[in-house]
Amino acid sequence: MTARFRSALLAMLLACTLTGLLALTGCTGNEADRIDDLSDASFELVNQDSTTVTFPDDFAGQALVVGYIYTQCPDICPMVTANMRQLRDRVDAPDDVAFITITFDPRRDTPERLRAYREAYGLGDTDWQFLTGDPDTISQLMERLDVRVELSRGSYDDDDYLIDHTDQISLVDPQQRVLFHYGGSMTPVDILAEDLATIRPAS
Repeated sequence: MTARFRSALLAMLLACTLTGLLALTGCTGNEADRIDDLSDASFELVNQDSTTVTFPDDFAGQALVVGYIYTQCPDICPMVTANMRQLRDRVDAPDDVAFITITFDPRRDTPERLRAYREAYGLGDTDWQFLTGDPDTISQLMERLDVRVELSRGSYDDDDYLIDHTDQISLVDPQQRVLFHYGGSMTPVDILAEDLATIRPAS
């Protein structure tokens, strides 16, 4: 857990009542309660179709549900993706909400691999974006979004290396402010949906 994440969490615990033991949430509508403001950020990435996507600029005006994975993850990442999919089904995929998955393993997770992963979850005909980029850009983005990534076995030259990483889903409001971080694989969809409703443009 980064120092910035710890500081934000402590501030939120003092300012708000947690809506659930598994969610790390803040009160919306208060500048002091946001975790970060991404309006000054611009990260050039590519999606599963090798189309350039600028994050978060290309999603301006939408509420963002952002998850972080690597496609070879044996346990947590599939649960993060499944939880996000349940949330998308719950809110009926509205146009004012963008679902985004970003890999923190750009060395292996090419657009082609992300496209196969996306299709394996039955998302091939949706506008859900799966994003990758050059390693330096991804590293900077993960740091900005409080996602810790560390090799736990092998090296990036090995075929079977494993990554220890933060289990996280984030909610970003239409003004590109990061307002919520959650335990991505374990936070109940009801909590995610309730908090998402508070930041949607139509709310």
